[in-house]
Amino acid sequence: MPFHNPIWEVLEPHLVRMGLYKVQDPTYGRYLLPNHPPHLTLVEDPTVSHNYRRVFLPPTTSFKTYHEAWDTTQIIHAENVNLVKDELASSVKWGGRWVTYSTWEMTSPPEGGWEGAGRGVGKDLVLVHGLGDYGLRYAPHIKFFLKSGFRVIVLDLPSYGRSTGINSYLPSLLLLPSAVHVVLTDLAQNDIANGRKQKKVFLSGASMGGWTILYYLLKYPPTNNAEEVVTQESTADMPLPEGGKGYDGLERSQADEKVRPQVAGAFVLCPMVEVSKESRPNIILEYIGRAIVFFGGSLPLAKSVRGNVSDDPRVEEDFFADPLCYHGMLRVGTGLACLEGMTELEKRAHEIDVPIRLVHGNKDRATSHKGTLRLFDRLPNDDKELEIYDGYEHVMLRLGSNEEDDKPRQKVLEDMRSWLLQRC
Repeated sequence: MPFHNPIWEVLEPHLVRMGLYKVQDPTYGRYLLPNHPPHLTLVEDPTVSHNYRRVFLPPTTSFKTYHEAWDTTQIIHAENVNLVKDELASSVKWGGRWVTYSTWEMTSPPEGGWEGAGRGVGKDLVLVHGLGDYGLRYAPHIKFFLKSGFRVIVLDLPSYGRSTGINSYLPSLLLLPSAVHVVLTDLAQNDIANGRKQKKVFLSGASMGGWTILYYLLKYPPTNNAEEVVTQESTADMPLPEGGKGYDGLERSQADEKVRPQVAGAFVLCPMVEVSKESRPNIILEYIGRAIVFFGGSLPLAKSVRGNVSDDPRVEEDFFADPLCYHGMLRVGTGLACLEGMTELEKRAHEIDVPIRLVHGNKDRATSHKGTLRLFDRLPNDDKELEIYDGYEHVMLRLGSNEEDDKPRQKVLEDMRSWLLQRC
């Protein structure tokens, strides 16, 4: 099981910075955990192939400032992995900081042929998870898209799943779009090296994953040339500016960021653009958090969305049964980083210029659909759509207990696949 000792998690980063301690397992016990049993249906499916990779970034201590470390997209090494113990030991020579992702695709056309007339064949769908989760929490839904020909890519964001970092400790949300960038860059590099032609890329994310892809889209300039993306992978990022965009003037202009692959469309579910009143921490807790964040950022302090994601008790039962999920309270630094990230996204929403569809439930008690409505109005692309699902809560892809109970999930999946296939 992952180990969570709040006092140690507060002290450890300071000891590491002073050179008094060296982290033995930078995933804090998560890397070698077995798959959650319900996910084995996908993992062991003989008609589906999958591959794990990890992408190494320069260690945090190699940067002059934390902001530079959080915002880096420099890849120093990447490799296929089997999630075995030797890989933890070998990670030391590359600095011990990485993002893990996996790719999933059908080994051959499904019996009866490709669904959706096979329009998804050769296209990539990247799924980005939310707060407390990790990539393979999408496992129950992945094959739905594989059967239409999509290759599905799921990543574990920094501090989640089999990626490195204290579980669910995000001192800055800039860690997230940069992780998406390095994964898509490595994906392109690996494809080119293996003779795979680059085709359309679609993005989808829920909750914090929704914030992540929205910010990724506005932060990095697009290109249709995959080789241009790949040539930048090992180069350092441009120096941080004085008086730049966002984050206290420390963000580069888009022209100074590395290029990203052209994105054919984004399907965003219940994005974290505004916290619902039911989940916003007490203002006193927020003041306490701001007072202690510089020395106690990893301290678990607030309840956050716990108990507010679904009225179906099976949702949280499954969440707590999965050892790779984060089961603790919201950490001080993570909570404040989320507030900061939502503020920065609001400032720059007009820069998100891709075909996009936003969906949100009007009974969401974690993220507010009203924030999504306001965001939608500021998006400049002509190909934009919005739907507020009546009666839906935060977990819009809740697995039903039977065929009838599963209809709400199927409706969202059909909506998503239909929208994607129309743009393939």
